[in-house]
Amino acid sequence: MNIRIFLILIIAIRTISGVYGQNKEKYSNITGTVTDMNNNPVEGALIFIDSADTRIFTDASGKFRIKRKLPAIIISAYSAEHGYCTKEIKNDSPVNLTLEKLAGGIPYYITSSKSYRKGRLSETKKMNTYTDIYQMIRNEVPGVVVSGKSIVVQGPNSFFGSSQPLFVVNGVRVYNIDYINPVEVKSIKLLKGSGANIYGNDGANGVIVISLQGAADKKQLK
Repeated sequence: MNIRIFLILIIAIRTISGVYGQNKEKYSNITGTVTDMNNNPVEGALIFIDSADTRIFTDASGKFRIKRKLPAIIISAYSAEHGYCTKEIKNDSPVNLTLEKLAGGIPYYITSSKSYRKGRLSETKKMNTYTDIYQMIRNEVPGVVVSGKSIVVQGPNSFFGSSQPLFVVNGVRVYNIDYINPVEVKSIKLLKGSGANIYGNDGANGVIVISLQGAADKKQLK
């Protein structure tokens, strides 16, 4: 082979290798522990990297291991029961996150994540910690203000002198939800705006739709 051609091939190979190396994505492994305010490990907390849902949950010891794509620098953890925490990643050292209850509502990137919308943060075992349905709504449903047994949906205007939303349990409109045991709840969601239009004026203040496990509820509005 001609020496000149050989040198050209060597240069070409090195150039291609250099470009590939520059474009190759870099990752690093991050480990950590999520605890509550009493320093107890939190199982089932969802981990976010730069506000992106990783679909990684902490184990029974509150620990997690995740691969982050550089240069991601913010890690967050969320639990419907224990709250939220976010921290800057400064190196590859283990990250300790202490969850605190949210005073200003759940960040949008959490409520819009696939894991949140699919209900993966609301397993039945977590419902055992709630004393009543109102406490559960306060912690599980974003966009509402709960005070005792009073529920106000943020956004909609008050109609007909009442600010109470409409309750729909297993497809049936009900007057109240006092009788519901949180453990029996299969899913719960909030409808407001155009999403509540199918309920007419009754849904003007928002609609809280609850599905119970087992037989259909019989306490219907007459």
